[in-house]
Amino acid sequence: MIIQKPELNPTFFYGPIISYEFHGDISKDKGKFRFRFTLTFKSGDVYPTQKSGFKTEAEARKGKEILIAQLVKNEYIPFEYTVKEIFDYWLYYHMIEEKEIRFNTYQAHRNVLYKYILPSLGEKKKLKHVTIKDLEKALLSIPYSSIKEQGVKTMRQLFDFACKKHYIIFNPSIAAIEHVKKTIEKKNTKRTVVPYTVTQIKNLLYMCKNNFQEMYLPLLLSLTIGTRISETIGLMYTDVDFTSNTIYIRRQLGRDIKNRGTGNLMTQRMETKTPNGVRSVPAPDWVIDELLVKRAWYERQRQFVPNFQDNGYIVCHCDGAPYNRTSFLRDFHKLTCLCGLQETHWHDLRHMYASVLKNNAVNMKAVSEFLGHYSPDFTEEVYVYHEEIAYDCSMLAEEWENIRPENEQKMGIDEIFIPLTNEDYASLFAESYQNVPKSPLYIKKQGFEAAVAES
Repeated sequence: MIIQKPELNPTFFYGPIISYEFHGDISKDKGKFRFRFTLTFKSGDVYPTQKSGFKTEAEARKGKEILIAQLVKNEYIPFEYTVKEIFDYWLYYHMIEEKEIRFNTYQAHRNVLYKYILPSLGEKKKLKHVTIKDLEKALLSIPYSSIKEQGVKTMRQLFDFACKKHYIIFNPSIAAIEHVKKTIEKKNTKRTVVPYTVTQIKNLLYMCKNNFQEMYLPLLLSLTIGTRISETIGLMYTDVDFTSNTIYIRRQLGRDIKNRGTGNLMTQRMETKTPNGVRSVPAPDWVIDELLVKRAWYERQRQFVPNFQDNGYIVCHCDGAPYNRTSFLRDFHKLTCLCGLQETHWHDLRHMYASVLKNNAVNMKAVSEFLGHYSPDFTEEVYVYHEEIAYDCSMLAEEWENIRPENEQKMGIDEIFIPLTNEDYASLFAESYQNVPKSPLYIKKQGFEAAVAES
């Protein structure tokens, strides 16, 4: 699906106001008063306009003073837009063109805006007329908690943007979001990834090689160099230094939001997720050997397969065409079930890679760089599995026995005192200032007879 951008009002692209000029003084217009002025925008566009409908000349002068103050403070809103116009501009031009969001992020924003929020507000409603209650109603109309959370994120970003661009003065989303957040069911979405043991990994690779041969190499790479699936399918033979056993990650394959490139939209070459994603990772000797075997297979395919796509990808179909990031999901689920392993995601292999390195005393800074992260702290907190420590409490009973006092009779203890009542504390407090004798309460151990000793 190619993204089709809607046509927009050209005033969206005028930019900020850089100068203004008033024409003449207050004048009459159809029995009322007005003043005229011209705005010049950063784009060079000149926009002549007027403010009219004032009942008296004094009202018109006051309106002119207010307008000048707004222009000086850069708070004047020259154009009024509908809700749909703002949605279209924010998503298709600001988020895609300027922010270059990921395709999945675009889909999430588009879904919540045009399926839920826009139908609730109405396409023709002016943005300045949107109230707190309107936004609350729109968010509460979303039936699912996960989508409602996305709606909160989208609405916050969109209305913050509208305020910064001076499309509205008041931001109604702040209060609306605070009210709606209380209705969202809190769920613990944090997943704990328990890494497979060495034996389990060996069995996983063995079963994969015998039952899912096309998935074997990408699985091997993800486990041994910690690449994302989008990076794994984007690896090329030119990225491998066979002399130093080093693999360089320089790109990923996926859906480009700007539709750049040719061929399948889901396998377009893209930059790594972050600048830190460009990295080099050492690979074991036996993994390099597997790549050499795959390279021989590739050369044979290129020689004998008609219309072979010589793209140089390590992980590719029989005709050289690349895989997309969802190609192995079903087979991976079948494989883990076949091996009797816990259900997991492909991305969890990165977590396992990090945990294995950490458990083998590899420096955390190195692990972070191998994964393409900016911070070692983030890698350790999010990606490394920390097994909960089970403390042995079996010795506590013995320890308590050592602490236990000797027999009370031997220690000369005849009485066990009970805690004091409020009246007793009051009496003790008074005693510190007056010589008021207290009334100690105690229980005789012999026969548990209560006694009250009066002063």
